[in-house]
Amino acid sequence: MVGVRFKELDEKLKKVYAKVRGLDDYYWSIQDGEVRGIHKRSGMRVRIRIAEGREHADKMSREKEVGVIDLIVIPGKGTFYLNNGTFIMSLKFLRPTLQDVSDHIVWSGFKVVEKDGALVQEDFYEYLGGRLIEHLKRNMIGGRDYVFWQFYRCPYCNKYVDIESLPRHMKAHGEDVKEWSEEKYEVLEINFADGKVYNKFGKEVPMEEFSEEAVDFIKESFEEE
Repeated sequence: MVGVRFKELDEKLKKVYAKVRGLDDYYWSIQDGEVRGIHKRSGMRVRIRIAEGREHADKMSREKEVGVIDLIVIPGKGTFYLNNGTFIMSLKFLRPTLQDVSDHIVWSGFKVVEKDGALVQEDFYEYLGGRLIEHLKRNMIGGRDYVFWQFYRCPYCNKYVDIESLPRHMKAHGEDVKEWSEEKYEVLEINFADGKVYNKFGKEVPMEEFSEEAVDFIKESFEEE
């Protein structure tokens, strides 16, 4: 059976693919009239579809696929909105939106497992979709207006400890992190615009919940801005 050839693709589909193929954070494929992407580091999947207009896109947005970030491209130049958890937009917004999606897929830990006679590190990632939507609404730029950081909830004092301070903090509790084969972090947002720290749901995390080392780290981050 002979598959469809690239030159035979619909012109609209070619335009969509041409916009995203240079984003090397993803593996790309074209199938069944859609552009599909797999985020290289996390394995998170994205699906890009094409609609005839807003009404058609709204109808398509009801067709969900579990575990997939959905984007629909429609004609026009100035459209961008969210419906049923689906990003609906003009073609010009497609590439920057996918870049923002990638920026909101953040490493959150690892586990060492045995595989084929070797010890292999499996990494965990968090997709902070709620924070992405908030940042898009407020035109916030990662690195300038906010950064994501990994914090470990200490089982001894129940405080958040930033990843850089973790070895020193745990040593005070009699733990050596180099002996750990697994670490799972909570990804928090240090927001320079607000001078606050938020969790992935957008709820403020008060300073009382951080260790002394983490408080110093956060204050230094704000001062640098």
